[in-house]
Amino acid sequence: MPYGLVIVPAEHVVSARAIAESAFDLPAEVAAKEFVPAGSPTGAEPATHYWIATKFGDSQWVELQQLASTIGWGHVEAYDLDTEPLKPWDILAAMGLQPLKHEP
Repeated sequence: MPYGLVIVPAEHVVSARAIAESAFDLPAEVAAKEFVPAGSPTGAEPATHYWIATKFGDSQWVELQQLASTIGWGHVEAYDLDTEPLKPWDILAAMGLQPLKHEP
């Protein structure tokens, strides 16, 4: 199974974490750390979108795709980490978003 990228709007992060906990049997303390700030239209904080990129098992991938089509607010896409390592950033750009620029 390739890696899966999930991007959600900031206003849905709490719901996405709750879904990750219940649908994928993650402990609450693990689910609470899923989805990290990804980007915004300008690259400035705060993030308007959060993401997670990880390897999913085959059955998890099917479940994830079904969830994405049902909820309608998550962007889910597969990619190959070996041959497409920059694809998550390409997808962010295609969505009109820039990676967050962190001030030192």
